[in-house]
Parts: sequence; C-alpha cells; structure tokens
Amino acid sequence: MSSILDQVMTAQQLSHLAEFNPTQTVEELLSLLSEREREILKMRHGLSGVEKKTLEDIGKLYQITRERVRQIENSSLKKISKNFDQNLLKKIEDIANAILAEHGGMMSEENLIKELLLVPGASSSNKAAINFILSQLLNHRFHFVRANKEVHDFWKTPEASLDFFDEVVNKIVDLLSKEEEPLTLDELINKISEADFFVSNDDLTDKVVVNFLFITKKIKDNPYQEWGLNHWPSISPKRMNDKIYIVLKKEAKPLHFTEIANIINDRTFDTRKAYPATIHNELILDDKYVLVGRGIYALKEWGFKPGVVADVIAEILKNTDRSLSKKEIVAEVLKKRLIKETTITLALMNKDRFGRDEKGRYFLKTN
Repeated sequence: MSSILDQVMTAQQLSHLAEFNPTQTVEELLSLLSEREREILKMRHGLSGVEKKTLEDIGKLYQITRERVRQIENSSLKKISKNFDQNLLKKIEDIANAILAEHGGMMSEENLIKELLLVPGASSSNKAAINFILSQLLNHRFHFVRANKEVHDFWKTPEASLDFFDEVVNKIVDLLSKEEEPLTLDELINKISEADFFVSNDDLTDKVVVNFLFITKKIKDNPYQEWGLNHWPSISPKRMNDKIYIVLKKEAKPLHFTEIANIINDRTFDTRKAYPATIHNELILDDKYVLVGRGIYALKEWGFKPGVVADVIAEILKNTDRSLSKKEIVAEVLKKRLIKETTITLALMNKDRFGRDEKGRYFLKTN
C-alpha cells in the first residue's frame, strides 16, 4: 500500500485495520437495538444503504415529534455505548489517532476517511459507517470542525493546536504572496522547506504541510494542479475570460474556440458550463487573444500578430534590414499564424505593398 499507513502504523494496527469492516461493525452495533431504534439511526445517519433523512421526515414517518426522534436517537446511542464491546472501538480509535498524529493532529474529513477505508474500501456504506463511528461513538476522543469561510471540514485530536495550524497557513500565504504566481505542489513544498519557519520547527514535516493545505481554504489548487492563493484568478477564475487564459497558457498552443470550451468543461473549474459561442465572443473582444487560423486563437504574448496575412508579412519585412525569400517569409509567418502556405503566397501577390528584387526576394514598398 502506497499510503501513510505503511509508515506510521505498527503491524498490529495494520492487522486491526485489515480486520475492520465498517458496515458490518455498524450492523453489529444496531443489532443491540429494537427495530424502531435501528431504523431511526439508519435514517438519521444514512447507514446500511438507507437514505439519510431529517428529524422532521422521520417524525412524519413514525407520527412522532422531531424532539421525540432526537430522544430516541440519543437513547439508542447510549444503549450502544453501554452494551457494545469497546475493544473494537478502541482499536479504531488507535488507528485514527496514529494517522492524525502523523499529520499534525488534524486532517481533512475526506483524507482521514480515505486512509481509514484504504483496506476495507471506500464504498458509500463504509463511508457512512465510519462517519457514524467517529462522530457518534468516538466523539469524546476526536473533535469535528465544521467547514467555514476559512477551512474545510476536518477532524482533530483534542491536543492539536489550531493556533499552530493558523500560524503555519499564514506563513505559507505570505510566501505565496511574494511568489505572485501558482506553483506545483513539489515547487511549493520545496519553497516552504527552505523557509525559516519550516527549518526551525521540528514538528513541521512535508506531510503536515501538505495536510494543512487540504484543510485551509486560503490556499488551493487549480484544475492543472497548481497551488496558489484562493483569490487569484489563476487559481479560482471567476470570469470565463480568466478560464480561457488559463487553458491557453497551460495547453501552450493555439486552440479552436470549441476545444477551449471542451477543456474548460472537462477540467471542471466550477459548476458553470462553458458554451462555444460564449468563448468565441470573449476571444473576439479581448485583444490579448489573436485569431491565427479559422476559429483558432493564440495568446498575443506568444508573439502571434493580429491583422490579415499581408499585415503580418509587412511587419516581418519592416523589421528586417534585407529582402527575404518566399521560404524565409513563409517560415516567419507560420510562427505567428496558423494558415496554409498558399494563403501566404496569395498575400505576397499584393504588388501595392510588396516588391521583388533581381534575385526574386521580397521587400516592403514605401508609400
């Protein structure tokens, strides 16, 4: 297993994890209850493949109040805690604690669940089961922090310091602010590992840093796996124009406007769908994009030139101190436009703009 589990868990803990079947464990827990108690817990927590329901929906189903449903849920959980073999829960607690400890005492909900279900498998029923065990039966040992504008949902041990987390994240934010451009994860980790705050803190490992990046909302990655500050257009593009620019920049080649729309949708920048017509309008209206072929656009910063082919040829000849052969002109034009050679040949036939010397080379006529 290419997982943190290989590195931090003892053979005994791995054995416990291999034997752990979350769905089966929950079924054993529920067997201690009456049929109504069992069904209410299943509906409240989406267990055993049952659809998760609200207190109100469950109350209507059993013709009881919301408060009565809550009372039944609480009494059922107490019955489980009192009568179930706590040794199994202790084993799960030890495994979760080992994973969290290696990640700085806290971990995003998604990543913690992923690690705990590495052996039994991340089925929807297993996810619901492990969430139930953590939140209802081990909540005395682990704290769940609900997502807000600063962080994603995450679990932590009581001992883990939120102040330390905030300090580290703010240091990384300062570092990225100075970089002013997105970095790959490897590049970002290398930058962080060279910083004073990293070198001087023995508790701060690469693993902890990466884990903190998945918890904070201040820093995130874009669909090209580049990391930066959440408010950067290159990381969280709000406008369609920003998405177009990122796609062209990262694909590093001219693209048809329909290709750009498809890539934006495939990369899933957000839930907003890109339509070819919208993309085409954006490309036409912004002069940082250049039409270089039929429906094909490039970034002006790449050296592509706007205008008809004759304008491109004229600029090439204007910037040279000698006449150029047809072959030389074709080569230069193709660096700036994606067109057929015959189109360039036709443009060179414009005798009002281009002349030829005794060797058949072309020069720009002066007015």
